[in-house]
Amino acid sequence: MKTEKNMKKLDVENFKTSQILLLLLIIIFLLPFIYTLTTKLEFFDFSNTGEIGDTIGGITAPFINGLSAILVFLAFKAQIRANEIFKNQEQSRNILDQIKIIQEDKLNIEEVIHFMTNSPNYLAAPLEITILNRLNKITYFTSEIRLAYELIENHSGDKDFVYRKLFYLYVIRYKDLITNLEIELKKIIKHLHDDYEFNVAELLLEMEYIHRNLIDVNKYKTTANIV
Repeated sequence: MKTEKNMKKLDVENFKTSQILLLLLIIIFLLPFIYTLTTKLEFFDFSNTGEIGDTIGGITAPFINGLSAILVFLAFKAQIRANEIFKNQEQSRNILDQIKIIQEDKLNIEEVIHFMTNSPNYLAAPLEITILNRLNKITYFTSEIRLAYELIENHSGDKDFVYRKLFYLYVIRYKDLITNLEIELKKIIKHLHDDYEFNVAELLLEMEYIHRNLIDVNKYKTTANIV
């Protein structure tokens, strides 16, 4: 409904602009004849005002300049709209590319999360590089999801479509994995070795951020989207 309302408003604006242009054109063409006709009213007799070319030029110049100004304004307005469309398309492309990165999962993150979920006791022991790398991979991956969401949040176009793509990808493929790992991490938090404290804390913050913001599929749904 909102989209239809905006379209009607736009049509009205265009119609008024076309009326103004038509009126100016009529005035430009009629005034030279009116001003150069001999009339019985002396104060309205412009037939002896000098060279007809100078008279017509002097009369029509302001209207032509006005018409030129309107055309420049309309061209500028069209350019602004074109820039907005291009900006929205570029933002949508960046978001879809980011979602594609998450979907492709080149880190094999599902396997990494499964391992850490089933073996949380490693985090109670002194530092092992392989365990730390697994934690960092998960943190990096969750930050990629966060980045996709933040790109959507700052999107100036239709957020609903791209948000739904991210939301369903997350819910179908990653939500249960991340939730289960979060549960296991919180269970072992009291026994966590100092070597992993910072990394686990950072990962838990990323998880909480994702859960908090990817909770409602209709978050950006509007009346216009429904219609």
